[in-house]
Amino acid sequence: MATGQVSQMFEQALDAPKGWFYLSALDKSAPLEPALLAGATAVPAGRCASLNSLGEFVLGLDVNQAMPIFLWNGKDHPDVSNSGVSPTTSITHWVAISPTGVMSGLVATGGYELQTTEFDTAQTYAPNDALTPAATGILTNQAITLYTTPVVGVCSWHNNEDNEPVTPASSPVGTNAHGVTTLSFWPVYLPGPNA
Repeated sequence: MATGQVSQMFEQALDAPKGWFYLSALDKSAPLEPALLAGATAVPAGRCASLNSLGEFVLGLDVNQAMPIFLWNGKDHPDVSNSGVSPTTSITHWVAISPTGVMSGLVATGGYELQTTEFDTAQTYAPNDALTPAATGILTNQAITLYTTPVVGVCSWHNNEDNEPVTPASSPVGTNAHGVTTLSFWPVYLPGPNA
């Protein structure tokens, strides 16, 4: 995204059509790794992350045995990081006191169906395809060998019950209620071998 442009919060997102939010829902809050928080690397909602040895979110899986967590909010969301600097004028208009870099995400062993905008759109997906994250946290169904490659999800059928009648889906990929293309999947945890 070019400097000065602000995306809509739903353009890069994670939605949970089934199974979340209940008081017993499995989620995790943690700070984003300081280098990622301060750096130029994109960390939008919907990416797959894990916790490093310091208990901070990093993109992708820190090690093959890391628990996958799907980010509910991105690093540029005002409740995570809010510098008070205008992207238009570069003037500091306020000093934010509330955001601390803490993000939240849904843990892959939770019982829900998810839709993410953060997947490799160059690929074709079929129901029951296994998913793994790239180092950037973007999901893909490419180069997966079960019990060798960590698997973080299984493709389901796309649905958009908010805006469409319930009809048979044709793919895991479809348009959500905001008109954005998403990948529907069930999170799973099938780690790779120890590093």
